[in-house]
Amino acid sequence: MIKTYSLWDNLTWVAVSQPNQQDFSQLVENYHVLPRYISYIKDRRERARFNYDNTHDSKLLIFRVIPEHKDDHELGTDETLPVAFLLRDNLVMTIVQNETKYVVDLMASIVKDHREQKRPVSELNLIIELLFNLNDGYADRIDALDDIQENLENYHRRPSNKQIAELTKLDKGLVYLKTAAHNNVLAIGQIQVLSDADDDPLHLDESETQHLKDLMVEVEQSRSLADISAEVVEKLSNNYSNVLDNSLNTTMRLLTVWTLALAFPPIVSGFWGMNMDLPLTKLPWAWVLSIVLSVVPIFALVWYLRKHHDL
Repeated sequence: MIKTYSLWDNLTWVAVSQPNQQDFSQLVENYHVLPRYISYIKDRRERARFNYDNTHDSKLLIFRVIPEHKDDHELGTDETLPVAFLLRDNLVMTIVQNETKYVVDLMASIVKDHREQKRPVSELNLIIELLFNLNDGYADRIDALDDIQENLENYHRRPSNKQIAELTKLDKGLVYLKTAAHNNVLAIGQIQVLSDADDDPLHLDESETQHLKDLMVEVEQSRSLADISAEVVEKLSNNYSNVLDNSLNTTMRLLTVWTLALAFPPIVSGFWGMNMDLPLTKLPWAWVLSIVLSVVPIFALVWYLRKHHDL
């Protein structure tokens, strides 16, 4: 679905939501979007990137954002999804999927604020302001994942199978989140690299340059938060592994002790069960003696191990 909005100073916003093949064809024919840009936009696994086509003066920014979650503590593989921004000839285009359609509402809110304050901005400053809001989603998502991680730290004696499965999902989700945060930094860095010097192909005014620097600080902070959260979860995973290893060692030690202890009765009964004349077999308390000879070594072994703190 494609909607067009007239903003200010001949600036137009084209909002593309859940595009199908017909929409993509219309983008190429009516808005002259480069075919290679279309391939980037279609790919849900596309990393964050910035492309500038000097021939057509066309800029494409793909930024990984946090999709909408029904539950903040929900874990899934799609921790981030790409949103595409196209800038050219007084035109701003946003291209979103179903899970990221909230981006359109954020954009509409920003546009409304600028109109009410009668404060028009350039197309790049408009997108940068939107990116500030989208980047805040990383901090909110990391806070939610930190809550899950804190809950996983509480277990009785050893982690349950459910906790181990949740930790695996959490670790996997943070890998996607951390990678997306790193790529976002690279994408914003690419804009800076292409606009640093006077002879660079991309020319930004003073306001755009300053806002871009501020945005870089924010995305780098999100990257740091993701790195710290991933490191904490890695430590928790190692802790789980140590606890489970210790639990297994304790179980194996206990099984070994009882295997040794229970080896005495078969030895005694086998000795006294031989088909030949043996001492004390004719005595009335011979059976009781065999029981005592079976039990005493067991108690002696347990006492020895407990005394030396091996049990």
